Amino acid sequence: MSALARLEAMEAMAAVQLTEFRHRRLSDHPLVIVPLTMAGEAGAPLAAMVGSAKRSPKLLVVAQPRNRDQRFAFAAELGGIVMDYIDHCRRDRRAGSSRGKGVASFYTDAPQVLVPNPGGVKALADLGRTCRFRKTTGSYPVADIVPRLGMWLTFLVESAEQAGTSMLLPVTGMLGEHWATGQSVLEDQNLASLMAWIAPPDGLDVAQAMADAENPDVCPPAGPATAPSFDKYYLEPAIKRFATADPLAAAAAEAELRELIADQLKPTWRLMWQAISLLRGVPEAPRAAARFERDRASFTAYSDYQDAGGLPQRKQDAPIGAARRLSRLERALADFEADMAFDDPYVLADRRSVGEAFAGTVVAAEPGRIVTTDKNRRVPRPLVTVRTQDPTRLAAGTKLISPSMPASHRALIVSTIPDEDTSLVTVEIVGGMGQGLVPKPGSVPAQGQQVAYLPDPGWRPVPVFPDNDRVPWTHAAAADDTDEFHEAATEEWGNDD
Repeated sequence: MSALARLEAMEAMAAVQLTEFRHRRLSDHPLVIVPLTMAGEAGAPLAAMVGSAKRSPKLLVVAQPRNRDQRFAFAAELGGIVMDYIDHCRRDRRAGSSRGKGVASFYTDAPQVLVPNPGGVKALADLGRTCRFRKTTGSYPVADIVPRLGMWLTFLVESAEQAGTSMLLPVTGMLGEHWATGQSVLEDQNLASLMAWIAPPDGLDVAQAMADAENPDVCPPAGPATAPSFDKYYLEPAIKRFATADPLAAAAAEAELRELIADQLKPTWRLMWQAISLLRGVPEAPRAAARFERDRASFTAYSDYQDAGGLPQRKQDAPIGAARRLSRLERALADFEADMAFDDPYVLADRRSVGEAFAGTVVAAEPGRIVTTDKNRRVPRPLVTVRTQDPTRLAAGTKLISPSMPASHRALIVSTIPDEDTSLVTVEIVGGMGQGLVPKPGSVPAQGQQVAYLPDPGWRPVPVFPDNDRVPWTHAAAADDTDEFHEAATEEWGNDD
């Protein structure tokens, strides 16, 4: 269905809606960051436009990106803005769910940083890695806020890897989840081009708006890289003028450079807030609130860790840590995909079209069926047969949930039998029927009822990983990384002039 939507968008030259709901939380006061980086200089920031209000952006510029002191002065200024925003999210904390004998408390809010595209996430990741290992004393000291910024940026970037979280998001990703365009997924990472499909400027059709979006003179790239023509003819000469200017002319040269970069960032800044306004018009999915609760818990836990003097994150995971991270990301992705399909009939239809879910009419039911378990307990296990026209590729024994039934409803595929152009899927109801032998009313689909099912990501036990001292030699680290902090703080690119 999603592929068909792209074809329809291409034929109609207009974006086509992919989902009924917005499956990401959208904060009332997100922090928008539009970063630019120096071409050919990994991790060297050039500028950023940042703010939590459309009409009051803050422009930060590194007049000489190759100068270490200026780079970390930029980081300190950005750190002040980011940490003020994070501290604002930490202004209120209340009791939450029980944990053991005590009661946990969580912040009532969590930060949300929005960047134009995945490249913006990568730019923040590079900046976080550059900053979090810096020392505030000794050789080449930086401001106290710099390593703190680096650790928080790294936390946000790592949260963005987990499906369903909303603390750091590329706006192109949020738009692409809700609208299909007639261009490739790669082209959808161009914010201006994507917005041309979804909401072309007044008086322009999509084709004209796309032509403007792809012209760097009309609409500069949303970063983090700038257009090569801009670098060659404008940026490089302006940086050279500033670098060679005498003290009297330096202020004018810097003002010229700031104005030049501001002109590159302002169109993207306006597009970001236009996109946010469009996304606010899409209703939030019901289960997004529960995912926000998990964001709050994660934010609270990391904030407490930082307050207790937490250390910077590792440069790379150890073997066991990498396996745990992969397991956590896989679980989060399965849960998020199931939540989307459960909440959203459009997403459910997409999964039905590829055989990952099915819907149909109940043609037979045994609501009174009772079985005896291995423990000699009699329990209700009704059988329901659903006739569906959907392609059915789910194996017998697959655990199911249903958006058509109460949230506690659970079922199990017993068999799938082809019947001409349809299939007869027999499922056994195994949960959500109450405690008695007679299922409570409404817990078992009735004959003639329309019902839909999709795989239940379910509760999966955490995989058992070996201890750190029992890692197989095939996965052991090549060298001891206990001096990682020292090595990172003395990397060559960290000590330039």
